[in-house]
Amino acid sequence: MPETQSAQSGASGLLQQYGGMLGISGSQLSGGQEGSIPPQLYPNIVQSLPYQVELMNTEVYFSEYDTTATVHDFFSGIHSPSVLGYARQFTIGLPGQIIGLFKAEEQDVSPLPKKVDRDSVLKLNREQMETVKILRERLSISVDQETGILTLTSEFPDPQAAAEIGRVGINLLKESVKEYRTQKARQNLEFVREQVEEVRKRFEEAQQQLAEFRDSNLNLATAKAQSREQELQSRYDLTFNLYNSLSQREEQAKLDLQEETPVLSVLQPVSVPLEDNTSGLLILIVSGMLGGIISLGWVLVSSWWKQEKVRFK
Repeated sequence: MPETQSAQSGASGLLQQYGGMLGISGSQLSGGQEGSIPPQLYPNIVQSLPYQVELMNTEVYFSEYDTTATVHDFFSGIHSPSVLGYARQFTIGLPGQIIGLFKAEEQDVSPLPKKVDRDSVLKLNREQMETVKILRERLSISVDQETGILTLTSEFPDPQAAAEIGRVGINLLKESVKEYRTQKARQNLEFVREQVEEVRKRFEEAQQQLAEFRDSNLNLATAKAQSREQELQSRYDLTFNLYNSLSQREEQAKLDLQEETPVLSVLQPVSVPLEDNTSGLLILIVSGMLGGIISLGWVLVSSWWKQEKVRFK
């Protein structure tokens, strides 16, 4: 369930109530809701390539196989297609299998990245793209247009893995939305922290220079010494005020980041499925088709073998 944003968040209300103590005005905190992602776009996030790559790089325990492996390793080296998978592979997918025999390409065995930079160029080999296609078919998300509630569905050969991948999929969706919504606030906070650190060093330097001058000039008898003290005092006051102001801005930036962080509440937790969704009628139909094809092939091979046997004799 996506967060319903109110006109004024708790951070803004807290700032308006106690901001005077920190020297921050409540009007300075502009926590508007620009940049929010409508729920209708969440399915596009789930189908995006960076999301799929991070998901297929996740290690999951497959109870029926008693092994822990990444989703990509499972589908590329561990999982064996079912009867339906073999039927589809050698009926509908037969042309692709034949074409693949004549396209012997070198596979790039570069490892999948742990965390995908969305501004980078992704390069996946054919095997990895096949895993992406499988994940896009098996992990989907739907949106209720009236309530905005999201439903994530996970279908995999192993029930425990189906639940685990569903949980990981929800967490990745949360992280993607959070990263998008807080990007500007995080950049602002990082910039302010850098400025605070730089001004802090200048303030400590000015403080040290003023203290050393006063220690070495206990009796300011000359006008030149008094002028130098005033100069150092002015530099100290300037850096102190600047450091104090930036420290307040840093606290304000932290409140900005907290306010912009979205919340996705889970209404129904992920559960391990108890039943197989495979249709018994579909299995019966496919089994009948395979039996017919095998029988026909047996009849043709037997007839051909009898003719060849007679010719040989």
